[in-house]
Formats: sequence, structure tokens, C-alpha cells
Amino acid sequence: MPLPRFDRLPPATRAAILAVAREHFARDGRDGASFNRIIADAGISKTSAYHYFDGKDDLFAVVAADAGERVREVLGRWEPVTTPDELWERFTDGAGRLARHLREQPADRAVLAAARPRPGDEDPWISALVADGVRIGLIDPAPGLALITAATVAVVGVADARALERPADDVTGALRLLLERLWGTR
Repeated sequence: MPLPRFDRLPPATRAAILAVAREHFARDGRDGASFNRIIADAGISKTSAYHYFDGKDDLFAVVAADAGERVREVLGRWEPVTTPDELWERFTDGAGRLARHLREQPADRAVLAAARPRPGDEDPWISALVADGVRIGLIDPAPGLALITAATVAVVGVADARALERPADDVTGALRLLLERLWGTR
């Protein structure tokens, strides 16, 4: 994550640096992007850049986290539901908003596709979805909430990876089928 000095920069300056880096990473890939070219195009010196980041991998992590934050804003907070139909409607609506955002923001899509999620990363939206599914009786809690949530995160992650690679494909229906089978609702 960025060094503390980066967080002390004015928000507009931080956003401008991340926008330049996002475009470089989206265009050239995580490995192909040049840290020196990014900082030159962002208008910061190499000395300043190393006051803000430990290097290119650190900068990429910040850019990916920033793209992830925008995705979380698009999804919004999971709101509790009372029926399975309402859960699937909310899930489908969120998936649609996410797909639209990624189609409209190809740089975010490219950065997120290049980001390597760490096993065990939690997703608050999915955790709330699963907890709600258990609460309304859609999901059998017998295997354990932590295991069900981890499996759901994995299934959604595979569908997300597919959608990031092929943004024109609508994976929502297939994802619902996979989740229904995982949760034992079919």
C-alpha cells in the first residue's frame, strides 16, 4: 500500500497520479507498464515517487485497490431481503450494474483483470449476500457459514474473471445456476 506521504497529498493530486497509472497499467499490462514512464507522465520526480510508493508493484496495488473501491461504490451496500426472489433480483441488479461499469470503464476492467486476488480475500457484499441467504432459508448453513462464503467468493471470482476477459458475455444467468447448485437450492 502507498507510503504515508501519498495519503497526505491533496485528493486531486492523488487522483491524478492514479489516473495516469491506471491508464498505463490498462494499456501496457501490469508487467509491461514502466514505473519511470508512469511517474514522468504523472509529472512527479523519481525521488517523490519513491516517497509515495515502494515501486511499481506497490503502485499497481494502489491502482487496483482504487478500481476495487469504485466497483464497491457501484455495487453499493447489500440491503437485507425477505424472500429468495428478492435476493436473486438484488443479486441480478448488482451484477448488471457491475457489468455496465466495467464495460464503460475499460481501464478499471483491465486493471482488475490483471490484479491477482489473494486466497481468503473477503468481499463484504458477498458475505452479506450469503448471510442473508442463510437468514431467509435459501442457503443451508450446515457446511458452515465461513466455508459457504469462501466457496461463493470463489465461484463469483471465476465468473468475474470470465466477465473481465469477455465483457460482452453476460455471465449472470450461468453464475446464478452455479450458485443455486452450490447452495443446494436446485
